[in-house]
Amino acid sequence: MEQDAGVQQLLVEFRQLLPAQCLTAQAIDRHEPFDRIAVKAVEDGYIEFAQRFTQFMELCLRKGQ
Repeated sequence: MEQDAGVQQLLVEFRQLLPAQCLTAQAIDRHEPFDRIAVKAVEDGYIEFAQRFTQFMELCLRKGQ
């Protein structure tokens, strides 16, 4: 699944930028669903990432239809 690979790569790159103690990093490390990771990103103050991530997911879903 090409879409999953793109999302995973985005998460890997983003995770490298995060301190281990933040909720977003912990959610990524636990392989939580993408929507929960986005919520944690908002809670941690990474609003721009959450918005970009949501747009990316919407685009992936549209392509899959």
